[in-house]
Amino acid sequence: MSNVHERLRRLLFLVPYVSKHPGVTVESLARALNISREDLLEELDLLTCVGRPPFNPDDYIDIYVDNDRVYVDLDQRLFAPPRLTAGEAAALAASAELLRPASGDALQSALQKLEHVLPPQVRERYREMYRKIDASTEAPQALGPLTRAILERREVMFGYASPGRAAEPRRVRPYELLSHRGQWYLQGFCHTRQDARLFRLDRMEDLTVTETPFLPPPDARADVPNPARSSSEASVRVRFSPVAAPYVKERFGQDARPLADGGVEVLVAGDSERWLTQWVLSFGGEAEVMEPVSARAAVARAARASIGL
Repeated sequence: MSNVHERLRRLLFLVPYVSKHPGVTVESLARALNISREDLLEELDLLTCVGRPPFNPDDYIDIYVDNDRVYVDLDQRLFAPPRLTAGEAAALAASAELLRPASGDALQSALQKLEHVLPPQVRERYREMYRKIDASTEAPQALGPLTRAILERREVMFGYASPGRAAEPRRVRPYELLSHRGQWYLQGFCHTRQDARLFRLDRMEDLTVTETPFLPPPDARADVPNPARSSSEASVRVRFSPVAAPYVKERFGQDARPLADGGVEVLVAGDSERWLTQWVLSFGGEAEVMEPVSARAAVARAARASIGL
């Protein structure tokens, strides 16, 4: 039997295939999956144990063999995928907008397809929500070339300006791109420093994708710093009211310092002013920046702008 990923791929293939080809023979289905008859029957047995809560008899997939042919009876709710709500579609669009302009025409095409599949009444509500998406911050131009370099496994060269220092040349094996608190980062192995490093895209200069190929080790990402744990930027102290305290304590755990009035305080990284202001304002007055003064002023400006002052 092959590995777990291969088996999962087969299981995901089986139900829709049999639903589309009811009565397919066991031999034909085994050939389509390139497995033996015995392995196929084992997979079919496993699928009979798949269901959804509350796991009553009618909640399981009814896939069976009759006269050496395979059939599946699906719950009516499984015949067609559920439609996206306007909010779900707007959330997808908001995430996609973070990739502009690096994604090129592909992003616009995807957004058009997203709008097209929505029912008319949902589409109108989606358009209203889409117009309110804050897309004032574009993705770094380096995002596109770095994505290509990762997919093609080619090394990159760029100048990198660390805080308080002039830009230095770096040669890097790019492993992964990620977004954290409003900033885009590249994780990779730096030849210049002979170590796994984390690079902010907005500090890169003169990026070049080289022709030098590389083969990342299986555990390539394990040794690379994570921005969620490695930020060295100045901390911002935020105080939360007793109303917001339960959520904050669940999110930050022991890092949330309890206050006498039932509220809590936490320290968060201040490396992204835009992320900080949006995050604090999302609590609707139940959060207040205590220090530094520059962060308090940034949140105040954003609050005034949100109400048109």
